[in-house]
Amino acid sequence: MNAKATAAGWITPEDSPVNPFRCGDEYGECGERIKPGRSVIGSTGDAKNKILYVERGKVKLEGPHGQWVSLPAHMVFIPHGRPYWLHATADAVVTVVHLDSHHTVWEHEGCWAAPVSGLAKEMLEYALRWDRERALEDLVANAYFNAIGLLCKEWFQCSRMMWIPFGESEELRRAIAYTRTRLDSVTLELAAEAAGTSVRTLRRYFHDEVGMSWRSFLQELRMTRAIELLTLKRLSVTQTAMDVGFNSVAAFTLAFTSFTGKTPSVYAREFLGNRGLNVTLATTGNRAPSVRGQNAA
Repeated sequence: MNAKATAAGWITPEDSPVNPFRCGDEYGECGERIKPGRSVIGSTGDAKNKILYVERGKVKLEGPHGQWVSLPAHMVFIPHGRPYWLHATADAVVTVVHLDSHHTVWEHEGCWAAPVSGLAKEMLEYALRWDRERALEDLVANAYFNAIGLLCKEWFQCSRMMWIPFGESEELRRAIAYTRTRLDSVTLELAAEAAGTSVRTLRRYFHDEVGMSWRSFLQELRMTRAIELLTLKRLSVTQTAMDVGFNSVAAFTLAFTSFTGKTPSVYAREFLGNRGLNVTLATTGNRAPSVRGQNAA
């Protein structure tokens, strides 16, 4: 595969020959359930905006500046024209809604991740009744996808989560790698030592290259890991707090609630509730939604 490597280590993708997530302008707005199998897919940027709602497995999305890790009961928005690498686990099942760019309300720069609300889940699954072969003049479908586009602002109005920056300098990349593997014990001083630089210089790297302080980066990283431990690993709140570096469950609960808008126990409970409903297909009215990808039946 031909690719161009930037100084920051980002590998600019070419379009993969097989990309079930690609949807060109020749199709109308639509929804589909995709089972990509264990795969790495590259795209130079798609014609449509898309919402990827992960029902099962894990999807990692890499862009020029960092990566998003999307877990079940979460979704990620990919703006049109945005190059990406998509890594899917073998068991990944993803509902994808493709939206025209002209009526999607979007205020973030680049991709963004969010938990799937009850309303978003129902609407994204209901969109599966209109696949890419639907009639372009279907007024009901056009109005429905227009409504989803308008709701994107509300659905993704949350703190940035599940994002890990790459960093441009070698020192910053070393500090990030060190911090990711030692959330329970890392300090700024230890991260600077691992990076081979001073505390003051590392602070400047984070400010100049990532646009945030090291403390803010650590907090985002801890909360992202906490979400994974509470949901996929199903650890207790106490064990999760310890694993991500909090000595107090109360302090962890406060930080987690401030970050997600929900307590850890409520977040985990809603995640399990959403997963329990994932087997329900939006089949009302038309034919059952198709499943695309190498694992499709």
